[in-house]
Amino acid sequence: MKRAASSTLPSAVLLAVVFGAPLAASETPGAPDEVASLLAGTFDSKTQAEASPVAFRAIRLVSVVVPKSRLGSGPPVLYLEQALLATPDKPYRQRFYRIEETADGGVVSRVFEPKDPLAVSGKWRDPADLALYGPGDVVERLGCAVRLRKTAEGWEGGTEGTSCPSALSGARYATSRVKLLPGRMESWDRGYDLEDRQVWGAREGPYVFERRSTEPPAAETGKD
Repeated sequence: MKRAASSTLPSAVLLAVVFGAPLAASETPGAPDEVASLLAGTFDSKTQAEASPVAFRAIRLVSVVVPKSRLGSGPPVLYLEQALLATPDKPYRQRFYRIEETADGGVVSRVFEPKDPLAVSGKWRDPADLALYGPGDVVERLGCAVRLRKTAEGWEGGTEGTSCPSALSGARYATSRVKLLPGRMESWDRGYDLEDRQVWGAREGPYVFERRSTEPPAAETGKD
């Protein structure tokens, strides 16, 4: 879900999932809502970058649930921006994710890229504005969907095969591995050329993004 470093590069119920509060059986969220709750918030890789500055960069992720999104009639939709922590107002990756349940009880996160990234940049400050974006405003990144399965700790999975296209740094395709845990997201994106050699992405392991808040950055939204 990112192009890092080598360039490498909620409702009360959802909050209860994140913080471990008990839920009545009737209140238990479905798999897509559970995954969406783990994805929403403000994350960064500052700690990892300070420990290993050569291998990893300090990156910030801001992800919000889009209310009544035109990109999904039921499944939760999120909007995510990714930027260097030093330049948060200059995102280098912007995506919409639609989280759908699969027949086997897992989820698939379908990836959509805005046609006009500049127009949508920073709109996580008012997620209601993001509801205006529909199928005509985005392009689905076919072959790049991330499939996740429930684990004892959270959710884990990735892309399948070599069908996610990438032209960055001479790549032919990209792969992504993702692990979602309460308070942490691990993401390992890599690009490979025609000879299956890695040409971009972290080599030492996944980026580790620590969750700083379940909401967008308060200072940038005008909240106290």
